[in-house]
Amino acid sequence: MIAIPLSKEDSTVISDLYGNAPHFALLDLSSGQFSVVENKGCGNGMDTAKCVKDLGAAKTIFYHMGEGVFNTLEKNKIKVYSATKVFLTIEEIYRSFLNDTCKLVTKSNCDTLLDPGTSSCSCECDKN
Repeated sequence: MIAIPLSKEDSTVISDLYGNAPHFALLDLSSGQFSVVENKGCGNGMDTAKCVKDLGAAKTIFYHMGEGVFNTLEKNKIKVYSATKVFLTIEEIYRSFLNDTCKLVTKSNCDTLLDPGTSSCSCECDKN
């Protein structure tokens, strides 16, 4: 299963946010079906990485991601892929994985694929 950040619950396009994305689509790569779940870590990259792990995702894809989140996901054995700054639909992501054309982020290429982190939260998550 791959976790895809979404800016709205009914969106079908990857969000440019990752840690601040309020929702994730969980895409089953064997069937192409997906469900949308709340990002319980919204607003904090490390909490989002934990949420992705807790959701059981083996893979995730991003538009923007910082090194800290990447390192946390990698430490938890979650493969991280880059959308290479393209707003891909869930269907396009599915086809990319089927065709094995997704860009896997590794320690050797992360300096060119990752972004500096941000501290602002633009999501509508609960800040209790």
